[in-house]
Amino acid sequence: MKFRNILLLVLIPCLSLFAQSELSKVGTSMGQFLKLGAGARGTAMGDAYTSVTKDITALYWNPAGIQKIGHRALGLSRTQLFAGITYDFMGISMPVDGNTTIGFSILYLNSGDIEMTTIEEPEGTGTSFTASSTALGFTVARRLTDRFDLGVTLKYVAERLFREKASTIAFDIGSQFRTGIYGMKLGMCLANFGGKMKLDGPDLSRNVKNEETGITYNGGVRWKTVDWPIPLVFRLGISDDLIGEDGQLMKSDKNRLTVSVEANDPTDFNLRYNYGMEYEWNKMIAFRVGYKVNYDQADLTAGLGIDFSKIGINGRLDYAFNNYGLLGYVHNYSFQFNF
Repeated sequence: MKFRNILLLVLIPCLSLFAQSELSKVGTSMGQFLKLGAGARGTAMGDAYTSVTKDITALYWNPAGIQKIGHRALGLSRTQLFAGITYDFMGISMPVDGNTTIGFSILYLNSGDIEMTTIEEPEGTGTSFTASSTALGFTVARRLTDRFDLGVTLKYVAERLFREKASTIAFDIGSQFRTGIYGMKLGMCLANFGGKMKLDGPDLSRNVKNEETGITYNGGVRWKTVDWPIPLVFRLGISDDLIGEDGQLMKSDKNRLTVSVEANDPTDFNLRYNYGMEYEWNKMIAFRVGYKVNYDQADLTAGLGIDFSKIGINGRLDYAFNNYGLLGYVHNYSFQFNF
């Protein structure tokens, strides 16, 4: 009965998101970088990773997943986006005891140098500025039963445009459940539940000149900005090993084939679907492919990974390739080291 109550406590607020209105809310939230995947393994599987993740990038996908790492881990990831934009992830986790793990994470998006223009100088002023987005997170994950893990992340989210800045506090809550039914695993995550963000800074003030007296009042006018929510996202995924040590179609010690399906429901867009598959040979080399449905400029994903533990290095290197349509191809590289 205790486990049932815990499960309902997590499910009820999450499932309520599916009942939202058909009214489109596209373009009505700040912090869009919070919807970009972190780590090459998850993005190579088409973002269908909420129920699969059990590495350091679980700090992004589903905080419950770090409980399965079992030792201290450090992870780094770099995504080279279009137009010179970079997106980085860094995370570290450590077990407190057999049932509790804590972690810290950083997400950082940088626009690179942008040429500054004004109404008076539309061809450029000769100077540049940057736009950046940051999320700092602290995560606690705990094993509640032998089948159910729960994790919570508290994070500080900030965006900066030149000298203007907006920030808020948010949290993620996620769970992973081994159903015991044909080896299926269920993962859920409610991400970016928090306050609103409003840009503010010195450049919103403007001088005003009185045409009659010729007197200029410094800071006489200030532009008013509006606050916007960050994109609340609910992810629900299910995965299974068709081939492997616990494979449902074939038992194998050297081969593993995992399939994953996920629904991704952000408050500022329509319901999305993600499909992923991973084949791993000898717990050393992995090949991945994924597909995204109902995305503007993203569909096919692919990638590979190499686990170096067989040669005495307790780490893994992963690569992902994403097709963003008109925006071009995006590459992601990530590394995890266990110690």
